[in-house]
Amino acid sequence: MAAQATTTAAYSADRHTNKLSLLNMSGNLPPKVPHAFDAEYLAAVQTVLSRQSPNDLIGAHQFRGERRDRIAGARFVGRRLPVAPNPDQLIVTNGTQGAITMLMAGLIGRGGTLAIEELSYPTMRQFAEMFGIGLCSIPMDKEGMLPDAYEAACRIKNPAAVYAMPTLQNPTTAIMSVDRRRNIADISRKYGVAIIEDDIYSLLPFDLPPPLSAFAPEISWYILGTAKSMAAALKVAYLVAPSAEAAQSRFWPGVRATYWMCAPINAATVTALIENDAADRIIAAVRRETQARQALVTERLRHREFNSIAEGLHVWLKLPASQPRAEFVARVRSRGVEISASDTYFFGKDEPPNAIRFGTGTAPDREAFERGLDAVIRAYDA
Repeated sequence: MAAQATTTAAYSADRHTNKLSLLNMSGNLPPKVPHAFDAEYLAAVQTVLSRQSPNDLIGAHQFRGERRDRIAGARFVGRRLPVAPNPDQLIVTNGTQGAITMLMAGLIGRGGTLAIEELSYPTMRQFAEMFGIGLCSIPMDKEGMLPDAYEAACRIKNPAAVYAMPTLQNPTTAIMSVDRRRNIADISRKYGVAIIEDDIYSLLPFDLPPPLSAFAPEISWYILGTAKSMAAALKVAYLVAPSAEAAQSRFWPGVRATYWMCAPINAATVTALIENDAADRIIAAVRRETQARQALVTERLRHREFNSIAEGLHVWLKLPASQPRAEFVARVRSRGVEISASDTYFFGKDEPPNAIRFGTGTAPDREAFERGLDAVIRAYDA
């Protein structure tokens, strides 16, 4: 019995080790840049703790964020919006997901409908199930949702809101043109559909179109988080409401559908990073490492059909018919690397496209990323 127990324990340990040894490239987190991040973050924490006592800082709720944090947040989102918003329009939230769950519960509600691109952020499905919300998928082209299809859905399905990621769309990396953004905004306004815009991937690339929300600010809820540009678990996102009154009514302290409030120490630390321009330096470091990894993608994946940009955190690789996506994912996994099939992101009614997505930032260093990329290429060429 003792020998059997020892064997079983060893087998379990081996299985655990194998599981841990898998390189997870299914996510699309920003690459770690400790040479840039660590000193800046430590200095920001020290700045925060020097301003007030820790107990004063965290001794009371700050439901929409302290005014100083909202002012910093307005400056942060001003990188993307044509005009920095009134801080009273801004809510400091516990990450993008916290903001989205509050909006889904408050703007749509049980029994309502959310329009969403047929390929999109997979967690939206879980949120919809949690709140009893129906999903209406919108067909796409290389720019994202098709205006005619979206208008037909607005007319027939009567969605209360649309979830949009027009900049570096997840998973396809699509970027909507200005004309398309203006068209989608006009349709949303015509049918009274609130826009929930997730702009989380927009801070790494250069020369992007303005957010979709800029074309219909009076019906838009614009979210810009820090998780994809600075550090994955920073858990600070800024939500810009259509008005100060809308921000107050949707995020007043009595609304307890979910825990959206950002931890005060997190909010204050990111405020310090913004105020002394450390956020810019961290984002620049993440951008440089991302560009280096994407350069490897461009070099190694040439002659294959894929979508990515130099500052993007994921790659959308289209597979030939001879390589079914499920089998391809399994082959890559057998080489020690996790990636995602298109099924993960598919909200449509037909067959998902034969494609996979892999991230450029989850590998702990560039050498590990090259190993993962090599596994994808070897599986493709098998």
